[in-house]
Formats: sequence, structure tokens, C-alpha cells
Amino acid sequence: MNLDLMRFNRLTVRVTALLIVMVSLSILVMAHLSYTKLHEVTEDNASIRIDRAARAAASIFSHSLDHEFEIIRDQMDRPQAVHIVSETVETALTFRPEHDVVLKEIGMTNQGAANLFKLNPETMSFDRIATTFRRPDGSMPPPMSLSEGHPAYKNLIANKPFTGDVPVMGRLRLAYLTPIQSREGAVAGALAVDVGWVDDLHINRIEMQTLIIGYAIVILLLVVGVGVWQMTAELRPLKRLVRLANDLAAGKNTGDVPFTERSGEVGALAQGLSRVVEMQQKLSYLAYTDTLTGLGNRSRYLTDLREAVLQSKKGEREWMLLHINIDRFKDVNVAFGQSVGDTLLKCVAKAIEAVAGKEALIARLSADHFTVLLPQDGSGSTSSNYGDLLLRLCKPIELGSTEVHMSAAIGVVHLARDADTADDAHLKVDLALRQAKEDGGNCCAVFAEEMYLVLQSQIELERALREAIRKRAIQPYFQPQFDPSTNQLTGLEALARWHHKTKGMISPGAFIPIAESTGLIVDLGTLILDQTCSQARSWRDSGFDFKHLAVNVSPIQLLQPDFPHIVRGLLEKYELAGSNICLEVTENLFLDQDEGHVGSILDRLKALGLLISLDDFGSGYSSLGYLNRLPFDQLKVDRTFVMNVDKDHKNQQLLAGIVTLGHGLGLTIVAEGAETREEVDCVAKLGCNSVQGFAYAHPMPAKDIPAALKAIQSQDHIMTRRSA
Repeated sequence: MNLDLMRFNRLTVRVTALLIVMVSLSILVMAHLSYTKLHEVTEDNASIRIDRAARAAASIFSHSLDHEFEIIRDQMDRPQAVHIVSETVETALTFRPEHDVVLKEIGMTNQGAANLFKLNPETMSFDRIATTFRRPDGSMPPPMSLSEGHPAYKNLIANKPFTGDVPVMGRLRLAYLTPIQSREGAVAGALAVDVGWVDDLHINRIEMQTLIIGYAIVILLLVVGVGVWQMTAELRPLKRLVRLANDLAAGKNTGDVPFTERSGEVGALAQGLSRVVEMQQKLSYLAYTDTLTGLGNRSRYLTDLREAVLQSKKGEREWMLLHINIDRFKDVNVAFGQSVGDTLLKCVAKAIEAVAGKEALIARLSADHFTVLLPQDGSGSTSSNYGDLLLRLCKPIELGSTEVHMSAAIGVVHLARDADTADDAHLKVDLALRQAKEDGGNCCAVFAEEMYLVLQSQIELERALREAIRKRAIQPYFQPQFDPSTNQLTGLEALARWHHKTKGMISPGAFIPIAESTGLIVDLGTLILDQTCSQARSWRDSGFDFKHLAVNVSPIQLLQPDFPHIVRGLLEKYELAGSNICLEVTENLFLDQDEGHVGSILDRLKALGLLISLDDFGSGYSSLGYLNRLPFDQLKVDRTFVMNVDKDHKNQQLLAGIVTLGHGLGLTIVAEGAETREEVDCVAKLGCNSVQGFAYAHPMPAKDIPAALKAIQSQDHIMTRRSA
């Protein structure tokens, strides 16, 4: 026989001996338990029955007399009062045959009695005006009243319902009495329902209880001495282990488990609980810890944040919350691989710990998003910690043979000053972090209420923009392009303009970024392209030779799978040749995009006969190889090369090089942003084929274009000056 079995047998013998002693008591104990259970069930059933009776009575009473009374109920739908709604007290509570009918229905439904009382203002007693009680001969019983001393009187006079036993003809009935209120809310009477006699059951229960307890006490006294001594000795360790198990289930720190060194079942149980404690500690660590960095995770962060906000609001301790986003971490992950990225995150975590200090509560929410809760000691030293943190994160990090230069955007919020709840703090620090990112990263932004206003303004502008696109309220304005040598029109560019009904003209610089960030740029671009094609058809029909109309296409719009199909559909819809439309794309199109994929899209558009222009050349993507490989027809020089070109020799040299490069590739050169005649003269001498800018005309509605062109082309002095 093995040791565990021997231990089990020893305990079995002890328990068996105890059970032999206790078996003589089993019948009495079971009887007592049965009585107790019967008592509980009886009480519960009585409570349930009277509760149902009260609800049913209230429903029948209000339904049958719905024009006179309404029922006031509590949150559990129990009737609290019957309110007189359309009659005076005298009218509503003066006996009528309908009262007997309603009470009879209530009594039949509840299998009990029902009574209706009216408060007598002189005696302040409740006089019965209707009842379901009848004498054996069927006649009405004598009048009765509920006065002071009656169990229900205090509740009713206080305008409260009463549940309990009430005396009726020298006996007790279980009843529910609901006060009846006047229209002003004063007590005016009562509606009483009961479910039968209860005193007989009380008497029998008391007699049975007395008899059972008497016999049980005698026997139990004989057993208590031995039983208490034996069970106390055996169960004392088990009680401690039970308490420990309850603490363990509640998530409390239980410390070391006792009795693990003991033999027998107690020792085995203690050792099992010890293993459970170890497992709970491991699970707790995993539940609140970021396994990569060893910092807290989102759950830890939210728990700490709630506690910090509470301390700050109570004035116990002030905290400052920081959200840190590592700039360009995705680029590092892509360039060097995930293992290097993980190592970098560990280095960042250590750097944050080193600067923030031991009392700081640090967590990692996502790949490159860290949080820090900094306690403020009142000296102001912590207020500069986020600045120190920013400087520390800017230092290069050695990853083997690779040196990585990092920076971060940091959002800051003071909990005591700016946050009422954890959610409030999280939202506001997110706004501050967003501001730091918009400022270019590598900086800190402390939350200010103005950030809310900016966010609300952007949200409102986005809503209005959606509505404007839906209603086609955004229209293309056209800015002409001219051959500077002949002063002849070479084309027009369509530019989105939004005239808001209350805010007036809204700058494209305000709504285009929102359209791009929300994806509305696709719908906006399609709208402008559709309107431009429609205008091209209109001008063609009127005989106006506009050469071609240029439309800006965002990278997001161009990369939509159905974009070439949409363009084809518009050309067919308005019966236009592809050469009537020029699509302008920017160098940003090539950032993070496969050149082959972009080229295939441009080839499909080129196959439709469209002109393709590279807009803002020189301001973005640094590679020039795509100029030769992609099907561009036109090169539009960025305005930075045109501004003051007549005075800036370096700009002249750069522009001359761009013109030579473009002409060498067979491209037409458009100089954008010329604002003075001198700039027009200079770009003309450098060989630009077309000029666009305020020197000729501002963007204008389509209806103004023909007249404006006549006025511009009549200015021969431009050509005269140039020829001179």
C-alpha cells in the first residue's frame, strides 16, 4: 500500500468514526432542515403570491377604471400608489356598483379577498366602502375601518404601501394595501388585497419547530463535545486553506501557502494550492506586462491611469501623463527587419525608464506607442522631464553594426488641471500627441483647450465637405496658361473652389488635406473631373478653343483600381477626345509605390489619348529616372523655381537645367506661379513653352474665361516689350 493511500485511509477512519456517532442525529437533523426549507419555501411562496396579487389587483383596477385611476409603480413594477386622475376624491371613492364588479374580479383572480377604503377626514380612519366579503346569507358584512393601531395604518397614512399580516374577524390574513392618492398627491383611501388565512400555518409551524428543536438539543449536546474537539483539530488547517483559496479567487496577494510540509491530504491540498499561486502570478504578469519590453501593457496602463486620475482629483498626488510615438519606426522595421525593430523598442523602453525615474509608471500600448505617468513632487522638476526624454530619444542607438537615429513626438496632459476621468485624460493626451505629430514630430505638445476647438472645426469642416460633394457645391475655377512668346492660350487648369453658404470662400489649403486624410479626395476628384469634362463639352459646342483642360489627380485617386474605367466613362459620356483632358500628377505619387504599377496605370490612361503632366516638379521625389520611363507629355515646374527668377541667378540656372532636361526628353515645359511681367519675360527667355500665374490671371469661373482671354490677349505690349 503506497503512502498516499495510507494517508487517505487514516483520514477515512477518522471521518467514518465521526459519522457513526452522527448517524443517530441524521433523522432529526434532516427533519429540522426539511422544516427550515419548508418554512423558507412557504414564506417565499407567500411573498411571491402576495406580490403577484398586488400587481394583478393594480392592473385590473386601473384597466377597469382607466378614466379615473392610474397606477404608480416602482422600478420593480410593484404598485406604490393608486392615483386619481380625472375625478374628485368624493366622486372617485363614493360607492358604485362598478366597485363591487372590479373587486370581485380581483378576488377571483387572486383567490382571496379585496377591499376598497376611503379616508375619513374627520376621524382620520379608512372606512371600507366596498368588499368581496359576504355573510353566509350573501348579505354585506357590517362596516369596518382601519384606524390607528392597525398594522397597515402607519404606512397608509404616510402614503406608502403595506405588505404583511392583518387581523380580520379575529384571525390573520396576508394582505397588500396600496394607498389611493388624490390628484394633489394626498392620501385619500386604500386598495387592499389578500391571499387567505395565515395564522393556522404560523401556529403549526411554531409547534413543529418547538418539538424538533427540543429533541435535537438533547442529542446534539451529547455529540458537541466529541465532535467539536475532533473536527476542530482536523479542519483547522483546511479552514486556513479555504480562506487562502478565496483570497486567491479574489485576486489578492496570498503570499506563501502554509502546510505544504505536512503529510496527508492537508499537505497534498496545500501543495496543489501552492502550484495554483505560482500559476496565478505568471498569468498576472502576462495579463499586465508587455512581453517584449517588460513594461506594462494596455491593461496595466488603464488601471494605473484610473488610479492616477483619482489621486490627482483628491489632491493626494499630482500626475502628468505622456504619450510617446516613435517617429518613422515603421521605416526601421521595413529596412532592417522585425528583429532589429524589436531590439530598438527594447532600447527605447530602457531609455524612457532611465529618464522617467523609478516612480514613473511606464507602458507600451502598441508597436511604437509608449505611455508614461510621471508623479509631480511640486518642485517643478518633473515638468522638464518630457523635454529631457525628447533629447534622450534623439540620441543615436547602436544596434550591432548599425546606428539608428530616432526621434519622437510627445503629447502631455496634466491630470489635476485638465482631466476629470481616465477617458478624458486619454482623449486629451491623444489630442496633444496629434498636435506634436502635425508639428512635424521630434517635439512635445502640452494639451490646451484650443486643441478641442481645432478638432471640432476639422470635424465640422469634414461634415460640410461631405455635404458639399454630395450637393456638387464645389466647382472648378479655371486658370489659363499662355505661350509667353505669342501670348496665345495653350490650356487651362481646373482648380477646385468651394464657396460655403455662411463661411464664404474656403481655401483649398483648408479642405484638400481633410479630403485626403478622410478618403473624400476620391469623390472630390471624380466630381471635379466630371465637371471639367462637362465644361469642355460646353466650350466645344460653343466653338471656344480651350486647347486642353488640366485636372489635378491625387495619388489616392489615381491608384483606385477603377480610375481608368471612370475616366473612359467620362470621355464617352461627354463625347470628348482624350487630348482635350490633361491629368496632372505630383511626384508624391512615387513615394512608397512600385514604379511598375504606377507606370501601368499611366499607360492605360495614355492609351485613352489623355495628356499626362508631372506637376510641382522639383519639390518632392528625388529620382529622375522615371521621367524617361513613364509616359509624361508635360513637365510643370514648381513655383519655387519661378518665384523671383528674374532676380535670382541660381534659380535661373536651375530652371534652365530643368528646361533643357525636359526638352531633351520631348516634354512641354510649363512654368507655374509667375506673378510679375519680369518673371514671365525671364522664363520665356529660358525656353518655357507655357506660363501660368497671377501675372496673366487668377483662377475664375468658367463663364468669365472667354472675356478674360480677350482682354489678356489684347495686351500686345507684353510681346512688344519682349521683342524689344
